Amino acid sequence: MMFRKSLAALAVVFVLASTPGLAGDRTAQLDRESLDRNVRKILAEHEEPIRAGLWIGGPTGDAFYTSDPRANLPTASAIKTAFLIELFARHASALDDSPPGLEAILKDDHPAVAHFTPAQRTEIREGLSGASVRRIGGVMMGSLPASNIVYNAAANVTTALLGGPEGLTRAIHDRDPAFAPIMVRRYMLADRRAKGDNEATPAALAAVLQRLAAKKVPGLDASTVEQVRLSVLSKDEPNLGRHFWKDGDLASAPATRVECGWYESGGRTIVYTVMVAQPATGGRAGEKAHSQLAETAKRLAETLVHATGTEETR
Repeated sequence: MMFRKSLAALAVVFVLASTPGLAGDRTAQLDRESLDRNVRKILAEHEEPIRAGLWIGGPTGDAFYTSDPRANLPTASAIKTAFLIELFARHASALDDSPPGLEAILKDDHPAVAHFTPAQRTEIREGLSGASVRRIGGVMMGSLPASNIVYNAAANVTTALLGGPEGLTRAIHDRDPAFAPIMVRRYMLADRRAKGDNEATPAALAAVLQRLAAKKVPGLDASTVEQVRLSVLSKDEPNLGRHFWKDGDLASAPATRVECGWYESGGRTIVYTVMVAQPATGGRAGEKAHSQLAETAKRLAETLVHATGTEETR
C-alpha cells in the first residue's frame, strides 16, 4: 500500500514514559521502540490525514506508552462509562427503582428526546418507560439488549437525570481532577454542529477506566463500584483474560472511532485507549472511509495490548 501522506501530516506526537505502577515483568516485556514503529506504520498506512491519541498502562500510575494523550477528540459512545459512574453514584441506594423524573424526560418536548422522530420517541418510551436505574445503565452501555435508538436514548435519559450536559459535565469534573478534560456538550444523536462534540482526551478516558479497573472510584463505596463494573460490557478472551470495554463510533464528519477498555488476567491489568478522528477531506467515499477508520483503530488497540506481554505473546 502506498504511503500518500507523510507522518507529519498525521499530526501525531509520540511520548514514551515508564510506569512505576505496573508489575516489573510486565513493563520489562514491552519493547517500546518496536511498538512505536508499529504504531507509526499503522497510522501511515491509513493514508488519509487523521488525528490520533493513544494511552496504555496499568490500573494505577502513569502510562508506559502514549501518543498525544492530551489531544481533545470526539468520544462518541465511549464517554458513556463516565455517565454510568455518575448515574449509579447519584442513585446508589435505589439502583433497582425507576428514577424520579423519568417519565417527564421521555415526553416529546424534552431536549433529551425531542430531536428523534415521532416513531423513534414511541420506540424509546416502549423501551425505557418505568425502567430501573440499573436497566438504564445497562442499556446505555450496550450490556443489555436494545435497538440503537433506545441505546443512545438511555444515555440521554442519564444526562437529563444528572442536570443536562452542563450538570453532567460538572458532576464528572467534581468526581476526579483527572476527569477534567471530559466535556458533555450535546445529547446523543443530536446535531454535532449546534453545540459541539462530546470530547475527552485519551488520558482522561483512561483515567475513568483505571478507577474501575482498580475498583476505586472517588466518592463511591465498593459495592456501587462493583455494580458499575457489572454494567460494563465484558467477556473472557483466550490468552488475554477478562475484557471490559466501551467503544465509540460516529460516521458523520469528523468520522470518529474509539476503542478503549481494560483486561484483567492473573492479577495483571492493562488499560488502553485509542481515539482516532478523520475530517471530511473529499477523498475516499464516506462509508469506506468510516470502515477503514474503524479498522485502523482496531489495529492500533490490538497492537498496544499485544505489546504488553500477554500470555499469547509470551
